[in-house]
Amino acid sequence: MRKVKQYLPILAVVLLTCAVISAGGLRRMDRWVQDELFQHPGTPSADIVIIGIDEKALELFGPYYTWDRNIMASALEALAADPDKRPAAVAADVLYSGDTTPEADARLAQAAEALGCVVSASMAQFGSEITWEEGLVSEIRTGVVTGYEEPYDALKNCTVQGHINAMCDRDGILRHALLYVEIENEKIFSMAYQAARLYLEQRGEGMRDVPVNRAGHFYVPFTGRPGTYYDDVSIADLIAGKVPPEYWADKIVFIGAYAPALQDAYFTSIDKGRQMFGVEFQANVTQSLLEGSGRREVSEKVQFVLLTVFCILAGIFYMRLKAAPGAVLCLGLCILGAGGAVCLYHLGWITHPLWIPVSAVVLYLFSLVCHYIRAVRERQALALEKERLATELSLAARIQKNALPTQLPQCREFSLHASMTPAREVGGDLYDYFMIDEDHLALVIGDVSGKGFPSALFMMVAITLFRHVAMRESSPAKILQVVNEEMCARNPEEMFVTVWLGILEISTGKLTAANAGHEYPVLKRPGDHFEMLKDRHGFVVGGMEGTRYTEYELQLECGEKLFLYTDGVPEALNTSQEQFGTERMVSALRTKENSTPADIVEAVRKAVEHFTAGEQQFDDLTMLCLHYNGDD
Repeated sequence: MRKVKQYLPILAVVLLTCAVISAGGLRRMDRWVQDELFQHPGTPSADIVIIGIDEKALELFGPYYTWDRNIMASALEALAADPDKRPAAVAADVLYSGDTTPEADARLAQAAEALGCVVSASMAQFGSEITWEEGLVSEIRTGVVTGYEEPYDALKNCTVQGHINAMCDRDGILRHALLYVEIENEKIFSMAYQAARLYLEQRGEGMRDVPVNRAGHFYVPFTGRPGTYYDDVSIADLIAGKVPPEYWADKIVFIGAYAPALQDAYFTSIDKGRQMFGVEFQANVTQSLLEGSGRREVSEKVQFVLLTVFCILAGIFYMRLKAAPGAVLCLGLCILGAGGAVCLYHLGWITHPLWIPVSAVVLYLFSLVCHYIRAVRERQALALEKERLATELSLAARIQKNALPTQLPQCREFSLHASMTPAREVGGDLYDYFMIDEDHLALVIGDVSGKGFPSALFMMVAITLFRHVAMRESSPAKILQVVNEEMCARNPEEMFVTVWLGILEISTGKLTAANAGHEYPVLKRPGDHFEMLKDRHGFVVGGMEGTRYTEYELQLECGEKLFLYTDGVPEALNTSQEQFGTERMVSALRTKENSTPADIVEAVRKAVEHFTAGEQQFDDLTMLCLHYNGDD
């Protein structure tokens, strides 16, 4: 359940992202990216020509609103002048609805009929249709044909009608063409479609299927930018006979407005900086139909479902990955989204190129926020955990310190001093001294394997066992043997401890000792210096069951000193990784060999500290010094 909860925020953002995209939040930007990725100029067809109603014609014949239909009739007559060099189709991108001068109307119809391959323009008006029931609006239909203008009867009867409606997208850019409009259950195809059909029929070919949406629109892959199809051929030149018939023979001829004053121009997806005249748009659509380069737009619902699945998977991966791998995944998804859209376009499908990249970036950024919040919470939890551990370590250190002896036995025959400096909060070294009876003093020093909490716990157990066994066994060897068996019996971690254990008979100075793998003691006899005492070593305590230990005796004279230590003293390292060593330790002992046990221990500690010169202590430092006074 906890794992599910950690994905809830990213899933909420997934739903929000998909909702914003579905509502059209990326529509304008996505369309513009489509234009950049999909629309690239090609080679215009040599079989499509444009004859323009341009500035030259307006200067010659006057303002366009003064023109009668004789001018277009003259143009059609010029195209039909040579029977062997006629165009395959002529599309007049001019709306001739209603009757005007009878002579001019008749002449234009006769010229069109004589040419025999003319497409005349018609236009539909679109609006909304409201259905009322009992005084209330029950339905509103948009995109409904509310009006229709067509050529006057004489021209309509001798030509093929093609509508010239141009439908811009919401951002004012012309990207789609309307294949047909339905007028009284009859489909009126576009002028571009009719021109392409007449051209192909002359060649004995048929039209290919055009992929349209439910509204009859299809995406236009533009071939030419504004001006690409126009060769500066004016209708005035055509009428004056200045254009050779080879220019239009067996081709598609578009005649239409090519002057800004006529206000028949649009911004298109191939060039948003310059307007394209309507007749050029018709030429682009016609070439697309001839080449069969139409693309089918993938259903919005299908894309939305796929986007939702993608976002869920991407969000889950983002939450599982760290920032750097997530960034690589995000970059890969962006490339996949845009590159995939381009590949699908070339395969004949149009998709939204921005949906996946934008979703990938949004989800990645949100995952970074989630990772940051999680990291802050983890740091806070870690800080609390560290504080708790510090408290527990401090408590453990106090407990361990209290487990070591703090009060010296009150006896004039000897004096002693011991100290332990753990490398960590708690240590694995141990020392102990206690009176077994009125005439026997037990001395113990040891070093547990490992460091930290485990060693500290093992050390506590060892001290307890040594005290308990020493109270009923008088032999150091026997004490080590009994403690070894106890530890081996309950030691799953296979830890061990090196131990030097001695029992001093206070009245006589006889010291009986045993060494279980511990460091050599250092002895100073009266009138002499501190010297290493290389006693016999036995096996470590807790290392192997059935181990037997040997003991030896020393006769301490009045004034003799015994120095015991753990390996943390000779193995202390300086910045050059050089060990302190036993020689330096003995030298330090000799500097204070006639002082009290406390001064001797302090002298060694300072010598080690000076030698390491700030290098981090890596092992516990434990020392014990005994001064035997005897009867003095």
